[in-house]
Amino acid sequence: MKSRVYATFFILLIILISVLVMIIPTFFTNGISRIELKQEIDLPLILNDEKDIKLIFFGYAGCADICTPRLDYLSKMYEKLDEETKQRVGVEFIDISAPIDTTLPQKFAEAFHKDFKGIYLDKNTIRKYTKPFKVYFSNSFIDKTEYDHTTNLYIVKKDKNKKELRYIYSAYPYDMTQINLDLKELLNES
Repeated sequence: MKSRVYATFFILLIILISVLVMIIPTFFTNGISRIELKQEIDLPLILNDEKDIKLIFFGYAGCADICTPRLDYLSKMYEKLDEETKQRVGVEFIDISAPIDTTLPQKFAEAFHKDFKGIYLDKNTIRKYTKPFKVYFSNSFIDKTEYDHTTNLYIVKKDKNKKELRYIYSAYPYDMTQINLDLKELLNES
C-alpha cells in the first residue's frame, strides 16, 4: 500500500514539474525566444486557402487565461500589417478540445479578428496535428473543463507543393518587430 502511495506521489510530482517547466517560461521570459527551422508538414487543413503564410496558435475556445490574451495580442499585431501582407498572411486558431459544437473554434477566432480562421479537429485528428508542432496539452488538474497547453506561436509557409514549419516563438509577449521581419523575409522568398 505504501509503495502505491509513493508511486502515485512520484508520478504526480513528475507531471507537475513537467507542466511548470513548460508554463513558467511563458510568464517570465521577455524577448524573442524563437526557433528557426525548415520542417515539412503534411496537414491538409493548414494553409488550405489562398494565403502563403499562416501564424498558427493551438488552444481551445473559451480559454480565458492563455488563449484570450494571446489571440488579442495577435489581433493587434495583425491589424498593424499592411494590406498587401494581410492578403498573403493569415492567422489560424486550432482547437485542441474537440468541442461538441464544431462551429465554436471559428466563432472564437473571429471574436478576435474577422479574418482569423478557427479550425475544428475531432478527437481522432487532434494528435495528428499537434505532433509535428510538438504541442503539449492535457486536461487541467484543477478544472477538468479546462486544458493545460503549449502557448507557442508558429509560422508555416506554403511553398509550391509543400508546407514548412519555419518559426516557433515561445516567449510572450511575442516580439512583433521580429515576427514582422520574419514575415517580410518569408514573403520575399516567394
